[in-house]
Amino acid sequence: MNQPAEDVESTPQASEPVPGYSREQSKMQNEGYKQFIKLQTSLASGTKNALGLSSYEQAYTDYCALAGEAHNPDAQFAMGWFYSTGKGVEVNHDIAARFFSLAAIQGHRDAREWLDKEPGNVALAKLPACMHSQENSAAQVLYRKRGPVYQLVKKHAPTYGVDVDLAMAVIAVESGFNPKATSRKQAQGLMQLLPDTQARFHVKDAYDPEQNIKGGLSYLRWLIAYFKGDVELVAAAYNAGENAVQRHQGIPPYPETRNYVKRIAFYYKKKHHEVRQKTAMRQNDVASSAS
Repeated sequence: MNQPAEDVESTPQASEPVPGYSREQSKMQNEGYKQFIKLQTSLASGTKNALGLSSYEQAYTDYCALAGEAHNPDAQFAMGWFYSTGKGVEVNHDIAARFFSLAAIQGHRDAREWLDKEPGNVALAKLPACMHSQENSAAQVLYRKRGPVYQLVKKHAPTYGVDVDLAMAVIAVESGFNPKATSRKQAQGLMQLLPDTQARFHVKDAYDPEQNIKGGLSYLRWLIAYFKGDVELVAAAYNAGENAVQRHQGIPPYPETRNYVKRIAFYYKKKHHEVRQKTAMRQNDVASSAS
């Protein structure tokens, strides 16, 4: 049954543990569910949200990646909601029932309630591709749709000592391969370079794909050296800045940044990126140019 977002009124309270969960697990799940409710509200009203998502289609892609990669029950519930209501994807009650079932198995209370109301047949559901393991690399998968960008990344990434797959993952998450993308904070181009970052790495035209990619690769190279190849910290710093990562001694507690790290991990599976010797040698030089 199509059930609008407005029908979801009761948000679980963190003080009430979800059956079958420890209090800490319950708190984490409640926070994740509250975040999804806030996202629904912001998308319906066209206002900003903590995840930086601006459409149901983006939200569907984001939660699909999280459901497939981490088997997160909140993401599975969200996917059920998308398919049940037709937000961001065509209505399919069989798939909706399947996702609600997956979340309910993990103890998601609201998923159980929605599953009881959902007319779909779980046995007939064919889950989307994001729920199946990908044999091809991120670069190979993304190349099919974004060949010219891939060719530029493949051309320059080795020079900067950055894995092609990592660079492609950043572009996919940052701009969706839109060379003219501009954020509210004035981050620009394929790799969403802020004005300060453009100046830091000598990018004159951030909307020129090749210049943008070279600037983004320069920044990634610096971050990889600085954080000794820790991919999660590199991703967090690319999103929130290296100072924020230093200040929090790890991934900052910002919902957008934590979600960003998960989205990068969906495309780039490695936890550690090799620190090329030349990268480490040039770290101080780049740092000096930033001051």
